[in-house]
Amino acid sequence: MSGPTPPRVTAVVVVHGAPQSRIEACLGSLVSSHDVDLEVVVVDNGSPDGGAAVRAASSAWPNVTPVCSERNGGFAAGVNIGLQRRRAGDAVWLLNDDATIAPNTISTCSQTLLAHGPSCVAVAPKMLLADEPDRIDAVGTVLRANGEAFNAGIGQPDLGQYSDGEVVFGPCFGAALFRADAFDADVVGLLDERYFLYYEDIDWNIRAFHRGLVTVAATQAVVWHQHATSTRRLGEGRRYSIVQRNLLLCVTTNFPVRDALRIWVQRMIVHGKGLITGPYRGARVRALSSAFVGLPGALRARRSARTGPRLDDPAMFRFAEDQVPYFDAETYRSSRPDEADEAARRRQ
Repeated sequence: MSGPTPPRVTAVVVVHGAPQSRIEACLGSLVSSHDVDLEVVVVDNGSPDGGAAVRAASSAWPNVTPVCSERNGGFAAGVNIGLQRRRAGDAVWLLNDDATIAPNTISTCSQTLLAHGPSCVAVAPKMLLADEPDRIDAVGTVLRANGEAFNAGIGQPDLGQYSDGEVVFGPCFGAALFRADAFDADVVGLLDERYFLYYEDIDWNIRAFHRGLVTVAATQAVVWHQHATSTRRLGEGRRYSIVQRNLLLCVTTNFPVRDALRIWVQRMIVHGKGLITGPYRGARVRALSSAFVGLPGALRARRSARTGPRLDDPAMFRFAEDQVPYFDAETYRSSRPDEADEAARRRQ
């Protein structure tokens, strides 16, 4: 007698400039997945080698398809390219090229997705820091009322403080499972390519939340993530500039007018002081100038984002209550371990 039909999933991995060994480790963990009918699409996003590392790493597995883009359009553009190549009707698994998964991770997330019914649009696995595997990298994301967003639980020890099936604000797109129609225009839609890098997942999560769709945690599904391997080559100043720019564009697109204006004023004051005291003086100038350049596009996107049924914005921010990022973006390791340990124990 045959067993149950395994879930059909297309995994999308976006690569830019990663070494072949890292890509192989990521793909090797994917193709070792149990109890899932899996296809993998690897998108080379304008790498300097023209996709040579992606093609070489993909050649070992018949269910891995390399796709090469001539230009680096950013993470969102890479994901959108990969979505065009997935099998019809498949759920979607997104995974960063600097992450690996346990053999049962995708199947566990698939079971969680099925168990939580039609309102569940995505599943957030438990992501652990690869360099500190006893500490959390993300169990979904959180968003504050001032527009700041970060990974839920980042830097905290993994003490079981997050419950399996717990509703979270939205997934971290470094690793997540999405139902088959999640990226359809009449559900949530594709990723917004204006962001290039950072906040594309937050923008998508806001849209999903306002449509009454939920993301749940699958804490038995484990991912190990080498945090920001792909972006640390930018340098902290450049990363800071992109984050600050995209924060402003995201709130312009998605927040009520009064709140968006308040955040713009707050950020102008913060960066004005930072130009005097430092650090990142140049990065602050770049962030503000590029935010102003991107403002017309954010206002155009706002017209569609702010239409239709919406939940109250304060409901989004409750997920950020008592959440603090215990992570140093310069060293890429957890910070303030004593405080992080206490925060984890309080949440148990």
